[in-house]
Amino acid sequence: MYSDKILTEFSSPKNAGRISKPDGIATNSNADGSAFVEFSLRIQDGIIMNCMFRAQANPYIIAICSTMTEMVRGRMVNMLLLNPTSIKEQLDDDSATDINFCIDCMNMAVLNYKEKLEDNN
Repeated sequence: MYSDKILTEFSSPKNAGRISKPDGIATNSNADGSAFVEFSLRIQDGIIMNCMFRAQANPYIIAICSTMTEMVRGRMVNMLLLNPTSIKEQLDDDSATDINFCIDCMNMAVLNYKEKLEDNN
């Protein structure tokens, strides 16, 4: 059913929690309310230095969020392009669902950061 990597990330997720006073933050929930995700970002000079997540969701979503927090660290926010295929490869699971749901939330957190920058200028 789930790949070994999905089960590992689900049982011991990396970067679970919330950054205090984040530079960018976003939440996303699905239409039926069965899943909730939040990403918080610490960004310095346009580079994602830290990323944390909170989630109440299925094992796929938690594993995806954990994996994504590792994938975005050290990347420039203006160059951030998350690809569902690369996430599936990281998780060694072609059947991983809800990837776009998680990517949308990450993109909203980056947008929140950019909006805060514009408001301060």
